[in-house]
Amino acid sequence: MLIHGTPGSRLARNPEPGLYERLHARVVTFDRPGYGRSTAQRDRTILSVADDALAVADELGWPMFAVLGVSGGGPHALAIGARAPERLLSLGLAVGATPPELIDPDDLIELNREALRKAHEGREALEAFLAEPAAQLAADPGAALDSIMADAPEVDRELLSSQSIRSMLVESLREGFANGPTGWFDDAWCLSNSWGFALSDVSAPVHMWCGELDRNVPLTAVERMASELDVASFELIPGGGHLSWIAQDESVLDTLLAPADVQPATTAG
Repeated sequence: MLIHGTPGSRLARNPEPGLYERLHARVVTFDRPGYGRSTAQRDRTILSVADDALAVADELGWPMFAVLGVSGGGPHALAIGARAPERLLSLGLAVGATPPELIDPDDLIELNREALRKAHEGREALEAFLAEPAAQLAADPGAALDSIMADAPEVDRELLSSQSIRSMLVESLREGFANGPTGWFDDAWCLSNSWGFALSDVSAPVHMWCGELDRNVPLTAVERMASELDVASFELIPGGGHLSWIAQDESVLDTLLAPADVQPATTAG
């Protein structure tokens, strides 16, 4: 199960055609409330999204499954590890977001740094700050990405120029804002405050991948988070940024699917 980033939608995926089929990976995704075609839930929490994920798994007839949380999807994947570790074959975080108290704001790109500061002022202040970039992302996702990532590491800006990666991100973001900005607002609020569980509550071993130069999810914060988790593996991507994990995705999936008896099928939904 793939838990998409923030902002994003169920259309976030590896951009390489045929990768999932080649790896015999059945990959299922879903929109968090307010994104894409999903109804917004103003009072949703990271743990309630974990419950949504478990309901999806139940609907699919998956008693056990592997989960990968990407960026802002990371905390939601960890919440599954806290809520129902017995359901997980493996748990992975690809540039997974950290609790806000572990972050030095100066390590972040400007948008994330200011959003974190606004969250300290309250939900209304955060939403007022995000309103303009949300409108830009809805109107022209590609141009908005370029603007938002202007102070990201050069490696991320180069990856954004890759046609396959850019097309996938634009498609995912356009769908993510199909119902307006509420999904992002609610997501940002949940991620910027107490997650509702402690890292020590995650009893499932965690596989982690992070970029050395990432300024969306800084390495220092990731290392602090790792010190409080049961880490099965920790892969640092040398010279990597926030998007560099995509080039490692085949290795990521191999790692997460190794314990599982995976049927040779490919889906996204």
